[in-house]
Amino acid sequence: MSLSKTKVLALAVLLMTFVTGMGVGVFAAHMHILYGGPGAERFPHAMVNRLDRRLDLDDAQRRQVEEIIQRHHHAIDAIWSGARPRVRAEIEAANAEIARVLTPEQRARFAKMRMRMH
Repeated sequence: MSLSKTKVLALAVLLMTFVTGMGVGVFAAHMHILYGGPGAERFPHAMVNRLDRRLDLDDAQRRQVEEIIQRHHHAIDAIWSGARPRVRAEIEAANAEIARVLTPEQRARFAKMRMRMH
């Protein structure tokens, strides 16, 4: 493999790692809200407030939307509880594949990056 191909591969791995980290961060933020982190109990109310601000709901609409969001929030919780372990497993599989293409020095730095992502 030529030096330029190595650099391209390293850049691709770095970019993939960055994108994976961003995805994990967004996912973690949503999971934090949905699964008992600070603010989880306020999520449905916050969503209703956001819709109200953007759509100028009247009182009847607001009550109906709040009921809809509350009802679906419970269903979403059930779905996430089943999907969370599978998503984590896929992220770990991607990390393991990335680590296999790295040099020992890069693997050490990558391990430190992963620790900060958690």
